[in-house]
Amino acid sequence: MTTNERLERTMSAWLRDDAGFRVPDHLDEVLAVTRDTRQRPAWSSLERWLPVDTTFRPRLFTVPPAARVIAVAALLLLILAIAILAAGSRGRLPEPFGIARNGVFLTSRDGDLFRIDPSTAESQPVTVGEGYDFSPIFSRDGTKFTFLRSDGPLTEPAILTLYVADANGSNVRALTAPTKSLDWFDWAPDGSQVTYVADGNLWVVDLAGGSPRKINGVGRVHFSTWLPPDGKEILFRQETRSPAIFAVSPDGESPRRAVSKTPASNEFDYQSLALSPDGSHLTFTRWFERGPDGQPYPDSLGWLPRVFSMEIATGTEVMYPTPPGTGQRGTTVYSPDGTLVAYARIHREGAYEIVVADADGSGNERTIGGKRPGPPDGSTIDAAWAFTPDGKALVVRYGNDTQGRNVLVPLDGSPTTDLGSGELGFVDVQRLAP
Repeated sequence: MTTNERLERTMSAWLRDDAGFRVPDHLDEVLAVTRDTRQRPAWSSLERWLPVDTTFRPRLFTVPPAARVIAVAALLLLILAIAILAAGSRGRLPEPFGIARNGVFLTSRDGDLFRIDPSTAESQPVTVGEGYDFSPIFSRDGTKFTFLRSDGPLTEPAILTLYVADANGSNVRALTAPTKSLDWFDWAPDGSQVTYVADGNLWVVDLAGGSPRKINGVGRVHFSTWLPPDGKEILFRQETRSPAIFAVSPDGESPRRAVSKTPASNEFDYQSLALSPDGSHLTFTRWFERGPDGQPYPDSLGWLPRVFSMEIATGTEVMYPTPPGTGQRGTTVYSPDGTLVAYARIHREGAYEIVVADADGSGNERTIGGKRPGPPDGSTIDAAWAFTPDGKALVVRYGNDTQGRNVLVPLDGSPTTDLGSGELGFVDVQRLAP
């Protein structure tokens, strides 16, 4: 698999990986169209400060002068305390990981960026300049967002520029020059840097200025993601015929270190990486030719994927349980508090459904939404999903890059909210302090 080949097949708004290696028999056909989405879309509504309206009722008795002075002083102290608390709260930023409040819902649609009011599904344009803009991603403190821009048609391979803007859409500036095959970017926990992949190479750019720097000695990479909680390393999948997971310092001064301990089962192993909020575990998808009973799957089913969790410190792997006869497919994203994961369950009759399960590998799968048509081998899933910052819902996009529908799906079974549809549609949610 290479980034080049992936973008030559489709300009993937979801920045999916696409299997491009050649192996005998059924796996080539199954995985030639494999795609996955990046972790991380988020969202929310604007923080509002409600005015305090103090009213005085007519007094039914006369307050003694001394008591009146004390009451007035106490009232002034109360008002001062409220003002100090409000001012301090306004300036607070959320922690980069963990539960947060939902802030602005930001989406791309047909080459433009919009804010969405999740309560009404109404959208307002975000003015950031000319060009075909898509894939907005908020920084983890919610103060800025990055997005991709094409100044011309999205030909293949696309020439894209990575931009940054303040959360309200102002102060837009380019972080990179127009770049071939630019995809898969991720914010550092402290918001000072962004890592991205371009033509299979790993890059880091400082928001303070300066040219992007290429991280050498890591080979061709994908799924580059800052390792929580401090972001001292960048985790990635090395793209070879025997893939593995590595970590490297963002300055490139130290040699990469191996994270995965189990040799790859095939060249499609260790797909769709996602990290837990505390940085202790990661999830990935692995493809199997045989079922749990050791017998080959029927030719009509080909290979089935399963989702794994890996303890980063030890490399210990755990396969998530699922009902007999079904498969699983990532990206397997974590909830903000790290207790849940969300992925797709693959059904042999030719369907998939999004499920939420306990992150510790104990199971307890429960479906979110209903079944949707899909190949019985899970080779394509026309959907992508992510938890909201408050952990109470999933943002899901159903459809392909050309046309899709975004919905907000509460985990408690409440009605879904339509967040709009369009080409190359993303929804990300701003994190706000609790």
